[in-house]
Amino acid sequence: MFILIGVTMVIKNRYKIFYLTLLLAFSGLMAQGLEIKGIVVNKDDQEPLPGVNVLVKGTLLGAVTDLDGYFSLKLPDMNEARLEFSYVGYKTKEVVLSESTENLMIRMEEDVFKASEIVVTGLASSVKRENLANSVATLSSEELVPTPTESMESALAGKFAGVNVSQNTGAPGGGISVNLRGVSTIEGGTQPLYVVDGVIINNAAIQSGIDLVTKAAGAGSSNPQGQPVNRVADINPEDIENIEVLKGASAAAIYGAKASNGVIIITTKKGRIGKPRITFNQRVGFSSLLKKIGTRKFTAKTAEEQYGPEGLALFNANGGKYFDQEELMYGELGLLKQTNLSLSGGDNRTSYYLGGTFQDDGGIIKNTGYKRNSGNLNITHKFNDRLDINVTTSLTRTISDRGITGNDNTNTTFGFSLAFTPSFLDLRPKNGVYPDHPFNPSNPFHTRDVFKNTETVTRTINALNLKWNAWRTETQNLDLVLQSGFDAYAMENFVFSPPELQYEKNSDQPGAVLNGKTNSLNWNTYLSAVHLYGEGGYSFRTSAGLQFENLESDNVLTEARSVIVTQQNVDQSGSVNVYENRVKQVDDGFYIQEEFNYEDMLFLTAGFRGDRSSAHGDVNKFFYYPKASASLRLSQLDFWEGMKDVINEAKVRVAYGETGNAPPANAKYNSLVPNNVGGKTGLLLASRQGNPDIRPERTQEIETGLDFSFMNDMGNVEFTYYTQNITDLILIADVPPSSGFTEQYINAGSMNTQGIEFSLGIIPVENETFRWSSKVNFYKTWSEITQLDVDPFNKGGFATFLGTYRIEEGLSPTTIIGAEKNADGSFKPIGNETPDFEMGFNNNFKIGDFSLGFLVHWKNGGDVINLGKLITDLGGTTEDYDTGAAAERLSKLGSETKPYVEDGSYIKLREAHITYTLPQEMTKSLFNGALDYLRVGVSGRNLYMITDYTGYDPEVSQFGNVAIGRSVDTIPYPSSRSVYFNLSLGL
Repeated sequence: MFILIGVTMVIKNRYKIFYLTLLLAFSGLMAQGLEIKGIVVNKDDQEPLPGVNVLVKGTLLGAVTDLDGYFSLKLPDMNEARLEFSYVGYKTKEVVLSESTENLMIRMEEDVFKASEIVVTGLASSVKRENLANSVATLSSEELVPTPTESMESALAGKFAGVNVSQNTGAPGGGISVNLRGVSTIEGGTQPLYVVDGVIINNAAIQSGIDLVTKAAGAGSSNPQGQPVNRVADINPEDIENIEVLKGASAAAIYGAKASNGVIIITTKKGRIGKPRITFNQRVGFSSLLKKIGTRKFTAKTAEEQYGPEGLALFNANGGKYFDQEELMYGELGLLKQTNLSLSGGDNRTSYYLGGTFQDDGGIIKNTGYKRNSGNLNITHKFNDRLDINVTTSLTRTISDRGITGNDNTNTTFGFSLAFTPSFLDLRPKNGVYPDHPFNPSNPFHTRDVFKNTETVTRTINALNLKWNAWRTETQNLDLVLQSGFDAYAMENFVFSPPELQYEKNSDQPGAVLNGKTNSLNWNTYLSAVHLYGEGGYSFRTSAGLQFENLESDNVLTEARSVIVTQQNVDQSGSVNVYENRVKQVDDGFYIQEEFNYEDMLFLTAGFRGDRSSAHGDVNKFFYYPKASASLRLSQLDFWEGMKDVINEAKVRVAYGETGNAPPANAKYNSLVPNNVGGKTGLLLASRQGNPDIRPERTQEIETGLDFSFMNDMGNVEFTYYTQNITDLILIADVPPSSGFTEQYINAGSMNTQGIEFSLGIIPVENETFRWSSKVNFYKTWSEITQLDVDPFNKGGFATFLGTYRIEEGLSPTTIIGAEKNADGSFKPIGNETPDFEMGFNNNFKIGDFSLGFLVHWKNGGDVINLGKLITDLGGTTEDYDTGAAAERLSKLGSETKPYVEDGSYIKLREAHITYTLPQEMTKSLFNGALDYLRVGVSGRNLYMITDYTGYDPEVSQFGNVAIGRSVDTIPYPSSRSVYFNLSLGL
């Protein structure tokens, strides 16, 4: 029966088959396919563009333009082709051809709003921005450093919605905190995951050791308070090609258990197809104090009232002269110097980039500063049509001296000492001898001149990316990708407090030395397979992979007291203590992801990540993190055709994802501490009990958004709403004393964080001689503790009556409380660290051969616990002291905290620059064609600030990158403004 049916089908259809064969043969005679040759140029100056990707849409066929911008394609089986031209920084362009041509010219124009850029969204995955289902912030090298900066993170401030960047201290090379989308933890890590050329890098903040002198660590917090620098600061901004910020769990889920705080993907500069090119940039400038807080101006009467007869005598001895102590301490003009040199080029097989930077930044305090020497080499080679390799290596060495600032229990830091230094005292040396401070344990100017707090870091980051095209047809492609690399650094800290200093002379162990040595090695490897199937108007991209990571860190601090005069060696001392902290963590995981694209109109993604780690309670258990997203370009639908003249592009999107936040290192173990019994060294259990069941925190996020551009791309809008549910919050809980311990890390709570992000970009004016582009971004976030399985508690700060943060169901985790209470005895909220909103206003102008721009950053709200004012009140030097305001504040100390909690709103001119480019004709005539370009300019950072905050800067954090309790001011190193004069040329 089956045979008869088969025969019948063949007989019935044989004429149709014969007819179809004849038709195809006839078509082959009529159309011999397409042969296309052409050139791609810049629309503005008609210069050829090498390295442009040319893709035949609906297939996997394509080409790349050569050194002179030319390309050629042979398509024997096609009588019509839709070509797509894409290039970094330019709008994607499509052309439909139905006949062969040898002189096609494609003019590409700059993509100001990056609608056509390719965005890296994770492991071996990238998507056109127009199809993206998440809000991903991107920053190119041109946008990153129009104004020089010491660290990459500070260049992000004010430029993106949903990205909060704040400095911990104003010291050269000082720490920066980056927070993406608000609070997501209480005790866990707060910083994003940083990935450089596929290598996960260590961003630890390691104590410098000045607590040895200040004794600040015992001041109510177990956190070291030396204002350490997070190590991502070692990355040279000049080496960066672009940065992509995956802000939420829905975007970062593919990175799993490390990504609850978002992911920042950094790609370093690579060579491009073209002749060898040399670039040189020289910058010279200065830094100066951004703002003074002012000091009390004493009279003979107030000197005697404050300090008694001794104060009056000293006032008269100096003739009642006013000494501006702030100016004397913070009035240095720090000399800023930076030299950048690079060589790049390549052909269709090999490209290379070699860059070097030499930077020397002086501080606004004498004997402080920051130096960096770095080099970066990036080589890409195409062995054949199927095998590519990219190798990147960088070496950086930094040296910084940040003095001694911040919290202090010995009144030795600069800020504390000046708070107790009246305006009539001159504490500068006379005949080489520093006078003792009559009202304070230390002379801050003597300390400034001889105290040392030096940090030296040598770091190398190395990456290998190998891609093998294992299989390729017209409709399918299979790539096997290996990404491997390591990040290693050695850090040395040296603190020296000479015995001749006033506070050391009065100590029972005068003189202190600390040597700190930290070695860190982090290596990781990814193995991925990426299969692409595309036919007609749809495509499927399937990717899967494995990841292995190993982290080892060893931190040794050796401190010595009773140092012999003139000696800085720890063995030349009366007592020595050694502390060591070693961490080893091994992680592995896998992921799988499917992406579907229909006609560049509908884009769907689904995937999940599985992770396990030696930091988890169960080292063999995988934790799974799913993700899913969808985006629909409404403007590609038929009904939108009539609206394209007004709104030419529109997209709706929704995304869901889960990520994790790993427990603190060694949280599952019982720790041991040294103990001396009967003259013999032994070990005792520490007070914190290990938890073998500890789990990573989990963030579940839903993100929705609407993006559209209007008036033929003259403007674009991006709106995002997100909500995050964070469960399994890691907290420190009390345990019964009978257990032999006092506390333990446990999973015991939940929190919800929500937010909105809005950005508007427009080009108000654009013609041949003038262009103005402007971008405004707006960001607001709010959080609430939704479940707490332990009793409410206070977190951060120093003491409740000085201001702390309340962790309680129904409250924001950044709620500030103090001594004030409600009628029922509960704590009364008196502030909130989270700002009401933040806005950035970025403008760029091009007027002929001039280009200029500026960035204004507005933070509205966000309270700060200003203990710096309390310190100056206690020292009797607050500027408003004689008005009675200080006495009133002090009279309430212990019963009211509100007088020392201030609004931290500010408006800052973050960046400004103006550049003149010599006309090309003049450049060629003056230098016989040797130069490609010559530019001169002036730029500045943190040039101006408007704020009612009475401290040096509301952007401050005594406790560094903590999740809760950042906004505590104990007079850190003050912020500075920087101005640079720039010269750039290209050969």
